[in-house]
Amino acid sequence: MRDSGFLRMNGFFSRFVVLLLSVLFLVGCSSPGNPSPKESTSLTASKRKAPDGRTVEIGHAVAGPQGGLTYKNPHFESCWIADGFDFNGYDTLYIAPTLSTAKFNPKEEERPHDLAKQRLATELQTYLGRQGLFANVVTQDSGIMPGKRTLTLENTITEYAKGGGGARYFAGLYGAGQPALRVAGKMTENGKDVFTYVARRSGVSAGARISGGFMKDEDIQIQDIRSLALDLTDFVSAIARKPLVNTRLPQ
Repeated sequence: MRDSGFLRMNGFFSRFVVLLLSVLFLVGCSSPGNPSPKESTSLTASKRKAPDGRTVEIGHAVAGPQGGLTYKNPHFESCWIADGFDFNGYDTLYIAPTLSTAKFNPKEEERPHDLAKQRLATELQTYLGRQGLFANVVTQDSGIMPGKRTLTLENTITEYAKGGGGARYFAGLYGAGQPALRVAGKMTENGKDVFTYVARRSGVSAGARISGGFMKDEDIQIQDIRSLALDLTDFVSAIARKPLVNTRLPQ
């Protein structure tokens, strides 16, 4: 009786193992490692190592519905470039004054909101200027040289919140009280779009999350703006096949 029970138990166990292996095999065959026909048309994800040790990823690219390439960049909500465009061959990049359609409390947020508009343009000028792809990166249209190929970068703030130190003190680690900034940008040549993006930042630094209750709203916002400017510069560098910015060098 004992032998009979053991054999039945052993047979059940063997069938269970076979069934489990079959399920694992089927799951493996249907895993994301085998792309769907739609995904198979996408380009290989691009990762590069920056001189400062950062790993820069611009994501997969797929054909855009209206032409061009749409990048699934982890740092942008959306990112598109026109067919054949790679940021090369231009003498000047003109960064236009930042616009805003964001709703905010004028009494409490107008000053930091205006500061964010200014700093966005200046930080983009700093990072894109350090990158060296463009001989001139200017924030005044008077800096555009006649007869030279020029790209225009226009940015619009579509969401803004200055944040609050009290909320960050208690739950900043989970995003509470963090400043918020969403920017929709586009580059144009002679009025034609060649690159567009949307990016959002909200207390992205470790300091803002861990000790944000002891930081000024404006200081966290500037960190967010620098994060956006660096990610945009990295994308431009990768597409143009140029060296990445070394953030360890003095500005």
